[in-house]
Amino acid sequence: MSKETRIAILAIVAITILILGYKFIIGKNLLTRSQYFYVKYENIDQLQVSNPVMINGYEVGAVNKIYLDPADNTTPIVILEVNKDIKIPKNSKAELISLGVMGGKAVQILLSGKCDADCAQSGDYLIPSSRSLLGSFVGEGEIDQYLEKIKISANQLFDSIAGESGKKEIREGVQNFEKTLSNLAHSTTLLNNLLSRNSGKLDKMIASLESVVANIQGSNKEITSILKNLDEMSTGLNKADPSQSVKALNETLAESKVAIENLQTTLKNADAALGEVQTLIKKASTGDGTVAKLLDDPKLYQNLSNTARQLELLLQDLRLNPKRYVNVSVFGKKDKAYTLPSLDPAMPPDSLKKQ
Repeated sequence: MSKETRIAILAIVAITILILGYKFIIGKNLLTRSQYFYVKYENIDQLQVSNPVMINGYEVGAVNKIYLDPADNTTPIVILEVNKDIKIPKNSKAELISLGVMGGKAVQILLSGKCDADCAQSGDYLIPSSRSLLGSFVGEGEIDQYLEKIKISANQLFDSIAGESGKKEIREGVQNFEKTLSNLAHSTTLLNNLLSRNSGKLDKMIASLESVVANIQGSNKEITSILKNLDEMSTGLNKADPSQSVKALNETLAESKVAIENLQTTLKNADAALGEVQTLIKKASTGDGTVAKLLDDPKLYQNLSNTARQLELLLQDLRLNPKRYVNVSVFGKKDKAYTLPSLDPAMPPDSLKKQ
């Protein structure tokens, strides 16, 4: 098969699908056999092509075409496309009805009876009829009943108004209305006084509001920059890999858990050590051992203090008079006698004065 032949077949299939789709959209089914009936209406009241054709609420077809009668160019002629299997008597009516308050029309076929051999044939004219909006929602025999009920209700209403109780209620209503108007006038006066007393404050408030608006307008660049940064941040968050973030968070939590467990172990060990130290201190302070005696013996402190003082004096004297403790004679020279210094750090100041 050549390339041109395949293109031609594809074009034919596409055109066929297009035609079938268009027919289906406007309410025509090319796969179902149909019959056509004509109806002359004085006014079709915005009836359109593809509006439904029904019998007792069941859709049996659609409006196929609407055009003006060539004889006078004023009378609308409607072509109804009805399923081939529907048998319609010759004297049947094609009644124009409304489908809802917001609009929408349909053709309701009112069958005059049953037919076998004397049924209307495709191309015949049906008897035109129309029903008002109220008649479309209420049965033919029910309109008078509804009107009668409305009339009775209206009479009862007028009687209740015309009676003594009605007059009293009307007077009370008028008085209440007058009071309402008086209160409204008083409120208006108070509002005028309030506005007149605070006109300066209102002017300042409006000026402040204008200043705020001007500041906002002057900060448009900063606001735009902030919004841009937020957008970039959100874009970065969207591009980020949530699984990696969750994995890192889980690892961090695991490490934190291990660290907390180690810290708990350390705290337990420290607590135990402090307990042992406290036990030792308690034993040292309350027991009879060496440590307790050392802590409680005041002479020990005095002896240690005196010993430290004597050692300090010994070291100081050794530094000042080393010959007193080390005597070296190379040529057999006699050593000089030791002379007590005038300021002996080992002697108290009072004893030196007496000497």
